[in-house]
Amino acid sequence: MSQPALLPTIVRTPLLIAAALLAARALHGVLATARGQALAGQCRSRRIITERQQAQQQSHSQLRELSAALQTIREEERSHISRELHDDLGQLLATLRMDLSLLRQEAPGSLSADALLHNMDQLLLTAIASLRRIAGNLRPRALDEGGLYFALHGLRHDFVQRHAIVCELLAVEEELVLDDSHSTAIFRIVQEALTNIARHAQAGHVRLRLRREDGALLITIEDDGRGIADEDMDKAASFGLIGMRERVWAVHGDIVIGSDGSRGTRIDIRMPLPARAGPPQ
Repeated sequence: MSQPALLPTIVRTPLLIAAALLAARALHGVLATARGQALAGQCRSRRIITERQQAQQQSHSQLRELSAALQTIREEERSHISRELHDDLGQLLATLRMDLSLLRQEAPGSLSADALLHNMDQLLLTAIASLRRIAGNLRPRALDEGGLYFALHGLRHDFVQRHAIVCELLAVEEELVLDDSHSTAIFRIVQEALTNIARHAQAGHVRLRLRREDGALLITIEDDGRGIADEDMDKAASFGLIGMRERVWAVHGDIVIGSDGSRGTRIDIRMPLPARAGPPQ
C-alpha cells in the first residue's frame, strides 16, 4: 500500500505548529500590551492622586495662612480701637476730672472759674467728636442716614482731606440703592482699598467707578502709584488684600487685582446683586 496520503498531514503539521506559534506570540503581545496599559493607567492614577494630594495640602496650607491672617486682622482692629479709646476719650476724661477738681477750689463766678468751665466745655466737644469718629469707623452713620452713595462721598472727602491725594468718585446715586449687607460690604471694600493706597501706593490720583451692568455691580478702583508686585498679592501678610477678597467672596463676587509693577494698581470687582423689588401694589 502506497504512502502518498500521509504527505498532506505531514506537510500540514509544521504549518499548524507555525500558526500556533504565531498565535501564541500574538497573544503574548496582546497580554503584554494590556499589562503595559494597565501599568501605565496605574501610574497615571497614582500621579493624579499625588497631584490631588499636593493640591489639597497646598489648599490646607493657604487656608491656615488665611485663618492666621484674619485673626491678626481682628487683633489689629481691636488694638486700634483700644488705642483710640485710651488716647482720645481716656485722656479727655482724665483732663475733665482734673479741671473739675480745680473748679471746686475756685470761687463761683470768678475769672479762673469761668476759664475752667470754658475749657471743660471745649474738652466735652472734642470728646463728642472723638466718640462720633470712633463709632463711625465701626459703623458709618452715613450708610444709615444717607445710603451708600453719600457714605462713599464722605469717605472720598475724608481721604482727600487727610492724605492730600486727588480722588474721583464716578457713580450714579440711583444705582447704589442696595440692601444693608451689600452696602456695608462695598463701603468697607472701598475703605480698605483707599487705606492701602494711602499706606503703600505713593499715588497722586485715585479713581473710583461704580456702575450696574447685567444684574451686577461693577467696581473699579485705580491709582497711579508705584504698583504692587505679583508675589506680594497672595502673601498672608497682605492683610488689606485678604480683607477685600474675603468681603467680595462673602457676597459671592469676583475680584481681580492687577498691576504691572510701575503704573499703579487696578482692582476690578463684580458683585452680583439681588433682583430689584417691584413697585408696591
